[in-house]
Amino acid sequence: MLAQPAQILLMRHGHKGEDHANYNLSPTGFQRAMDLAAVLPACFGKVDHILTYFLNQDTGKNARSYQTAVPLAIKSGVNIRIFKEAEVLMKQAGEKILADPNYGGANLIFIWEHRHLPELAAGLGWPTMPPIADNDFNRLYQLRYSKGSTKPTVRAFDQSLLLEGSESCADPKILQR
Repeated sequence: MLAQPAQILLMRHGHKGEDHANYNLSPTGFQRAMDLAAVLPACFGKVDHILTYFLNQDTGKNARSYQTAVPLAIKSGVNIRIFKEAEVLMKQAGEKILADPNYGGANLIFIWEHRHLPELAAGLGWPTMPPIADNDFNRLYQLRYSKGSTKPTVRAFDQSLLLEGSESCADPKILQR
């Protein structure tokens, strides 16, 4: 049985620096996260849940997903859930969300590691999500669920254009109906 969130936003963590051994956001990535904290609720409605990709607390690996979520969590007053299961069970993580009654009718934001977003999307009912390039920190996908349907309507947004105000929240590219 599906709990069916009303909406799920999928996005990659913010920009990283040139030093790939450093797991933190770059200053550009942190500024983008701060700017998105105001735009996302204004564009897509109240945030009910923020979920991030697994953060290794011993090494700091994957810290960027959590760091990207912090400004939004502060602005919205919503706690961040670090999805520990995501390290190995991406598709199952998505399926688990759809079946969890705690997420029924809710607006969720997933801030994730880019290589694993398509597998997560498959578990959320969108098996055709395109891969995200290593240097693409700009995509934002909205999955909206109709009552009784396991297949979401998917719309793609350009974060830069949303932040500039030149792309409307209501008029994005529709990828799947």
